[in-house]
Amino acid sequence: MHCDGARTGIALEERNLEGLALARQAAITGALMAATILLIGRAAASSIDEIRVGAALQDTGPFADNKEKGAALSAEVLFDSPEALAFLGRPRPQAGVSVATAGGATSYAYAGLAWDQSIGRRFFVSAAAGFAVHDGETGLDSGEPIRPESAYLGCRLVARLAGDVGYRLSERLSLSVHLSHLSNAGLCSPNEGLDALGFRLGYRF
Repeated sequence: MHCDGARTGIALEERNLEGLALARQAAITGALMAATILLIGRAAASSIDEIRVGAALQDTGPFADNKEKGAALSAEVLFDSPEALAFLGRPRPQAGVSVATAGGATSYAYAGLAWDQSIGRRFFVSAAAGFAVHDGETGLDSGEPIRPESAYLGCRLVARLAGDVGYRLSERLSLSVHLSHLSNAGLCSPNEGLDALGFRLGYRF
């Protein structure tokens, strides 16, 4: 009887810890989305050039560990390239958010620079680099149960690389295959990384 009571107490404690972790994740996700909206609002002093929205398979790609499941819904705003970035090849500043749909999966907000190159009249490729702040696991917290459905990214602030291969449906609309990758570049431990592979629809103003 004593052992049964102890096991019940441990199970309740684990459920409480899991509930606290989920509540923390939800709070951080909300804060990330609010921060992204604020960042976009502040950056609106530069005129908005394009908006891209999409859906992707979470933790899917050439560097993925395939631990996280479900889809990731994304929204991104790209701004006109300021004159100050001419020496870098006129990349466009970007800000966006990726929201995971599955429990235990990682959502994040990001900002960076994006370079585009046309291939003929219709096709194009894009590359982007920047930083992201996520609400997922870092592996640094003690006393919490291991979450096998979550990628452990080591740091709260990580690097983000992304690319698109796309086709311009019209002067304003485009459709592209999109791949993104999060990594702490070995600055923290662990460094499982997180990929997302999917499609995006762009609208240029």
